[in-house]
Amino acid sequence: MIQGPVASRTTPAAARDIRSRILQLSKGSTVKKISRKAFLVGGATAVATAAAGACLCTKTGWATITGVGATPSIAPDAYSIGADKSVRICLEKVPELALVGGSVKIVDANINDSLIVVREAEDVYVAASIKCTHRGVEVEYRAEDKCFKCASLGGSRFKTSGEKVCGFAKGPLKTYPISREDSTVVIRLS
Repeated sequence: MIQGPVASRTTPAAARDIRSRILQLSKGSTVKKISRKAFLVGGATAVATAAAGACLCTKTGWATITGVGATPSIAPDAYSIGADKSVRICLEKVPELALVGGSVKIVDANINDSLIVVREAEDVYVAASIKCTHRGVEVEYRAEDKCFKCASLGGSRFKTSGEKVCGFAKGPLKTYPISREDSTVVIRLS
């Protein structure tokens, strides 16, 4: 016959004895006793930190750190900058603007402001500063809402006229006059 350990019920006196032995062993130990409240607060902080880390791994969360949104950059040979600082975009070289709802960004050290250019409707183009007025994170065009939305977690929204709709932005988004001449779009920055 094989015999194994016999399960027995721990009496309250035995439990007190075990507890006192553990406490005696831990007196010289570096284990720190904490209250239930401190444990729960610490656990909640760890969960919140992990959740924030998960959020920052998304495209929007990453934009909060880098300041860069998902709008594609225009090809360098698709635009030129005039002596009057106007930007001329050759639409034949920008497939992103071939369809309504398309957008591109222009980030160029030769102009004073980085731009987002949007084809809002068949014959309607919009040009605005790509920098949100809250923290300078890039805005992105949301075709389904016909608005600009900050790529950061704050998510300020602006009408295509630049007017602030909601969010932490400090003011309206700067917009620029834009016109179309055949297959060229001209943005006047001055």
